[in-house]
Amino acid sequence: MDIKQFVKDRDAAFLSLKKSKILAYCKKYGVSAPIDGDIFWAGVHKAILVINSATPEQKSNSKKWLISHGYSVEI
Repeated sequence: MDIKQFVKDRDAAFLSLKKSKILAYCKKYGVSAPIDGDIFWAGVHKAILVINSATPEQKSNSKKWLISHGYSVEI
């Protein structure tokens, strides 16, 4: 597996915040994704917090989403 492509695809999928794109990424790389909507999005927003290419605004929006839905922003 080409790790650079994996990371590039991951960043593009998660930062798009498009569920269909994220699920396509998961399927391509054999990554399991939670079915429950809230848990799915919590995982997406937690992932965004550690994506190096995410902007401060994207990370801030993810923190806000997590907090407003009762999740911790701790990684």
